[in-house]
Amino acid sequence: MKKLFLLVVLTFVYSCNDGDLDISSFEFEDEVNICGTNKYTLYRLSTNEQREALIVTLTDLQIRKDEDPVLPVNVSENGDYTVTYRLFDDQLTDSYFCASVPPVEPGVLKDWRGVSGTIFVVNEPIYDTDGETITGWKHYVVLNDVVLRVDDQELKLDETFVYGTVETGPAS
Repeated sequence: MKKLFLLVVLTFVYSCNDGDLDISSFEFEDEVNICGTNKYTLYRLSTNEQREALIVTLTDLQIRKDEDPVLPVNVSENGDYTVTYRLFDDQLTDSYFCASVPPVEPGVLKDWRGVSGTIFVVNEPIYDTDGETITGWKHYVVLNDVVLRVDDQELKLDETFVYGTVETGPAS
């Protein structure tokens, strides 16, 4: 809990509001899904016919199976740490994100790419009822001051956007 508290404090320290367009009012499912092993794709689908997705990519340097503090990473347009908002022409399924070769359908109507901002991750163990055996890991992900751009248009997420929590299995 100390780490989660530290994460919240850090996000408020780095926060500022410049009044720009706020896309956190889009309605996404609470569930955060995950694909990958060394490079992870995390995604949330919209509640509106699942035609929108908010996608975060991270590596095993952030999604870890230990409690050591994780340094925040900067969002880049292309690279290991990305944030993408996509609007599709049809409903999505998990296979879109988890396929080794990305499918051509549904088609992407808009592809907003993160050009700046910070991603914070806190990793915590999940214990069995005995209180000692680790049965998995919770990974808390928060986005801070993320700016997304497509062509000459720009969107800004809330200054502190709680992306969500994803769970992974125990360490091997």
